[in-house]
Amino acid sequence: MTATLLVLLLAALVSLTLTPLVRTFARTRGWMDRPDGLRKRHVEAVPRIGGVAVYGAFLAATGLVLALEPSGLLPGTHPISAYLPVLLGGAAVMLVGLLDDIYGVRPATKLLMQTLAALYLYSCGFRIDAISNPVGGATVALGYLSLPLTLVWFVGMSNAFNLIDGLDGLAAGIGLFSTTTLFIAAVVNERWEIVLLSAALGGALLGFLRYNFNPASIFLGDSGSLFVGFALAAFAIRGSMKSSAAIAVAAPLLALAVPLVDAGIAVLRRLISGRRVFEADGDHIHHRLLRLGFSPRGAVVTLYGIAALFGALSLLTMTERSQVIGVVVIASSVVTWIGIQQLGYGEFGELQRVLRQGLQNERNAIGNNVYVKGLKRAFAEAEGLDGLWRVLIQAAERLGFESLELQLEPSAARVLGPQSLPPSFPLWRAPGRPAEARSSWAIPLRSEGQALGRLVLTRDLRQPGACDSSFVVEAVGAGLAPRLAGLLADEQTDPAVAERTAHAAAR
Repeated sequence: MTATLLVLLLAALVSLTLTPLVRTFARTRGWMDRPDGLRKRHVEAVPRIGGVAVYGAFLAATGLVLALEPSGLLPGTHPISAYLPVLLGGAAVMLVGLLDDIYGVRPATKLLMQTLAALYLYSCGFRIDAISNPVGGATVALGYLSLPLTLVWFVGMSNAFNLIDGLDGLAAGIGLFSTTTLFIAAVVNERWEIVLLSAALGGALLGFLRYNFNPASIFLGDSGSLFVGFALAAFAIRGSMKSSAAIAVAAPLLALAVPLVDAGIAVLRRLISGRRVFEADGDHIHHRLLRLGFSPRGAVVTLYGIAALFGALSLLTMTERSQVIGVVVIASSVVTWIGIQQLGYGEFGELQRVLRQGLQNERNAIGNNVYVKGLKRAFAEAEGLDGLWRVLIQAAERLGFESLELQLEPSAARVLGPQSLPPSFPLWRAPGRPAEARSSWAIPLRSEGQALGRLVLTRDLRQPGACDSSFVVEAVGAGLAPRLAGLLADEQTDPAVAERTAHAAAR
């Protein structure tokens, strides 16, 4: 632990010394982040290449590790290959971020460089070959999914920290809390190379926060946020399990929960609203906290507290007690969902409304389909035209139709006398004013080749279909039409009806 403390102190001292030098250099070259009144709400232009200082301090402290390794002062014996991949891969990601800070780089170029750096670390053994279930303890081998999942992890974490870097001290502070959590996990799992690398990054961030906390005199920039996220992704793979081939699901996700949740919300919001995924906006979690009345410093401190809470929960999942892990996972999920709802995102409100209505509509459709399937029998058992008309009206009300009309052929209409017609026949309308936008649906009525007329149903276009239309057609064709034909045949055998029909034909 003496070596770990030395690494931590050296990284902090180098960061404290190097950061103001980088800040002055950036000012002389005009590499400044200028406020725009929208997403960038700082008052004055601020240097934005602070990632150079963070990486420089990390490099210096890791160099001390490499110098002390042959002396035997470090626990265990680790070859240079245990440290070099993170140094080189992190350097590549930091440099492409630096180019973006100075000149501007297309998102595709940054993604390509991050992917290449992740491929390099994957080839060096920083890979997710299996996922360990923290509840059951079983390990699931990923096979061909190992490479894409590892790449998504590295690239996703880099960009998650880039997205959350929106307030003074936010990304650097969250990175420090995440680094601390992964440091403790690595100690527990005896991953000493990750312990030392985490100490180096933690010290670098600690020294940098002296100049980055509100009011900041220098920003991390893409050079810093991309590098910090990339390094933490590597620490999580190697430090969360004693075996380098498996990664526990809960521990790293909770340790890095704040940037991951923020990135996930951003992607979902943009997909729901139809915007491009990489389109920047001013609607991240920290922006929402500002709109809720938090000061910039208050919002940052609040997110620090949330990061610390999730870090503690992450460490609890390492107890290997399934009951504790299950409670932690469920509780953190519920708290996260409640917190997202409190932020008042309109996109998620709409998604929740659509899902709720969709489930309700589906439940109603299932019940209505069962009901319509039973209409065939209800039509067959209806007593007289009056009973048949009542069944039709009940069905129209149940299925949300505004009106129904039984349009009979002239030959069939002559059979029915006024005294045999039920009330409101042949047109029924639902109470209330009809909607302006309506659709009409006419279903032919035929029985044994004889055309009887048609049933016309009208409904509001704004309302979703209440049931499967094929079931309605089947109920009308196989239930209503035969029963109506039978009732008309009964009417024709009545002497009074026959006389009335003869008089009508004579006229």
